[in-house]
Amino acid sequence: MKRKLAITFMSVGFILIFSAMCLLIYNNYENRKAQNSSDALVESIRLSMSEGQSGDVTADPFDDEMKVREIDGYGYIGYLSIPSLNLDLPVMSEWDYSRLKISPCRYYGSTKTDHLVIAAHNYRVHFGYLGNLEQGDSVVFTDMESEVHRYRVDSVELLMPTDVDKVKDSGDNLILYTCTYGGAKRITVRCSYEK
Repeated sequence: MKRKLAITFMSVGFILIFSAMCLLIYNNYENRKAQNSSDALVESIRLSMSEGQSGDVTADPFDDEMKVREIDGYGYIGYLSIPSLNLDLPVMSEWDYSRLKISPCRYYGSTKTDHLVIAAHNYRVHFGYLGNLEQGDSVVFTDMESEVHRYRVDSVELLMPTDVDKVKDSGDNLILYTCTYGGAKRITVRCSYEK
């Protein structure tokens, strides 16, 4: 009886360890895929800006003033740079869960209305280290018209997933946010224009 119980516990332990290894491999694969995609997209955005390609820049459906450029079938509004995290990331004009696997996305607002909210997955190469930002850190968003918007981090906080109004109606110039590992809360970084 003790032997059967020991074998059962060992089998369950092996299955759990194997499952954890599979999850780790999958997460690393998704992270690498996101990194490769982000690097290529930022390069495409920069190249199209430097070439002055205005023919394929269209008005953003959410804000007539903000411009969108289509790259690989998706609309982009620019790219985000966070020097302290060594990140340069493309930003899609619309968000949904499938787009978040490719790059950070605009969740709400516009630079033209001085209230932009950008969401991303917590991949290490996207917003996985967002919680490491500190007050005063620099964040830069460059839009498709090559206009550079410079921000400083005001605060980093944890919100509940239901606290949507605290993100949408906050009055902050820029908000970056992502899920914590496990998804129980949202890491929220509030930024204001650099003076």
